[in-house]
Amino acid sequence: MNHEEKVARWIGRGARGVEIGPGSSPVPGLEPRPVYVDCFKAFGAEVSLADYYGHAGALPFHDHSLDYVVASHVLEHVANPAGALAEWRRVTRPGGIIYLVVPDRRMTFDRTRPLTTLDHLLDDLEAGTTACDPTHIDDFAFGVDWSLFSPNTAHDEIDAARKKLARGMHEAVARGEDINIHFHTFEPGSLGDFLGTLPRIDAGRFGWDVAELAPCFPVSCPNG
Repeated sequence: MNHEEKVARWIGRGARGVEIGPGSSPVPGLEPRPVYVDCFKAFGAEVSLADYYGHAGALPFHDHSLDYVVASHVLEHVANPAGALAEWRRVTRPGGIIYLVVPDRRMTFDRTRPLTTLDHLLDDLEAGTTACDPTHIDDFAFGVDWSLFSPNTAHDEIDAARKKLARGMHEAVARGEDINIHFHTFEPGSLGDFLGTLPRIDAGRFGWDVAELAPCFPVSCPNG
């Protein structure tokens, strides 16, 4: 299935919502156009279409004021995914939809990194980890499959490129800046466990049911 089919099934037309982190490629099929929220004004050569710039965990909406929240290839970029999900739940009305697409690490440059554990994700919730945090940098910079992350880098230059990336991010954090990396890695099973565990921990903040968990989505980019 594709986004248009899933959106028609779960959200429909006329709903009022927000898309987190659309970049320059928002999820198609959402009508009327949602509010676009992003943390960064650009990602590489892509310029964001955002209407509002801010953090995924601090949205400018009243409680239960939206029909849906959409976030495609965003959750892995969030330093505290559970905290962000709690915020998305806060702004969504009872019976509303949180529509997620999360990449399977095995089909991305994260395939050489370890799977993030549930305990790690819960620790980040308890600590209130932010995007200005150094603890995930080395795991990312020295763990990704560089042949997919930066395929034009010569083999004998990869080690230096990893060190340069890590150094630049550590310097950014030292300046108090947010960084944009895959803080965490997921697979369908681990994501399902994560989403299923949170309501048992705090039904008030994470009061949801997982209606559908579909691997290899969408067909145009089946790594989610």
